[in-house]
Amino acid sequence: MDPGILTTTLNNFLTAFSSGWSNLQPAINYLIGIFLAIEIVMIGLWMALGGGDQLVSVMKKILYLGFWLWIVQGFPTLADAFVKSLVQAGRLAGGGGGASVFNPSNIIRYGINTTAPMVDEIMKMGITEIVNGLVLAICYVMIMLSYILIAWQIFYAVLEFYLITALVGIFLPFGFLEQTKFLAEKAIGAVIASGIKLMVLAFIMAVIEPVLSTLTFSGNLTLTEIWSALLTVGAMAFLTWNAPGVAAGLMAGSPSLTAGTAVQNAVVGATGAALVAGGMVAATRSAVKSIGGGAAALIGKGRGSSGSGSGMSSGGGKTPGGSGNGGAGNVPGSPTGGNPEMKNDHAPASGEKGSPESGDKTGKSRAPNWAKQALHALHTPEEARPSGGSVTPRL
Repeated sequence: MDPGILTTTLNNFLTAFSSGWSNLQPAINYLIGIFLAIEIVMIGLWMALGGGDQLVSVMKKILYLGFWLWIVQGFPTLADAFVKSLVQAGRLAGGGGGASVFNPSNIIRYGINTTAPMVDEIMKMGITEIVNGLVLAICYVMIMLSYILIAWQIFYAVLEFYLITALVGIFLPFGFLEQTKFLAEKAIGAVIASGIKLMVLAFIMAVIEPVLSTLTFSGNLTLTEIWSALLTVGAMAFLTWNAPGVAAGLMAGSPSLTAGTAVQNAVVGATGAALVAGGMVAATRSAVKSIGGGAAALIGKGRGSSGSGSGMSSGGGKTPGGSGNGGAGNVPGSPTGGNPEMKNDHAPASGEKGSPESGDKTGKSRAPNWAKQALHALHTPEEARPSGGSVTPRL
């Protein structure tokens, strides 16, 4: 595929955006007529009510309306001349270069020419040099990615300016009225901010484009040369990618380009990876809890039925001090003597009738070891539980 496809795509977008103003022209003219009529009526009423003596104010208002009407009618031409003058100023400040501001495909061509020796070297490597080939391939991808990031930033900056220019025209007629003038001011401010971003990019490209176009490898490829090229192109890509921040700092009067910005971007990427890993761990832990909870429910159900049978036998015989607490006057057959608050205070002791350890004698199967370990890991320690014990029987 031809690397010039990026510039071709940009030109197609610009052609579509240039027709956007023509499509909005009827609506813009309609708004102009409405707001101008309102202003003229208001001026006439003000003069009729005694404001005719202040002809200076009336003339100022009429001049303002005429000037704003000229801006609205010729806004596409004015905006195009404005941005081209800013781009030319940036190129002059950078030494007169930066011809690729409106042709981002040149950046891709520079990257292809620079990395051509690396591609040839990778193609010559055999199966025994797979490690060297892998390192060289990773370096190739990172260098080309830096060139692509520079081209993308130029592409989107130019696209953003002409996109804003094509759409803000609908807000400009609101500048005729004092009450709605803020909409037109915001539209003009967006165009100015986007033009300043292009000026910063033109300056950066005027400085770095000679380096990008002449960056080549000498003779045999060495790891030192590869890393030098990667660091150089990576630093230029970082500088270009942060051009919007530089433009914002220029508008705000404060610097915004520091090495901490790069560290911050790296930290954000690492944080995202950590969040993904944490989500996977949480999902795994939730699955383990679900399995353990199901096992606990099954074991608790089986032991509850065993304890119930034991309580009924001892309660029926009204043995004092038995598990049914028949001697205390409680309801026979209740495993806790009819007191719901002491449901789990008296767990069956080892060797007693109905205890889990006596499963071989009573015909009940013992709990598997994996269930014991799961419940031991999931339940809180005995001393951390509230008074009354846990609702899950001990293993």
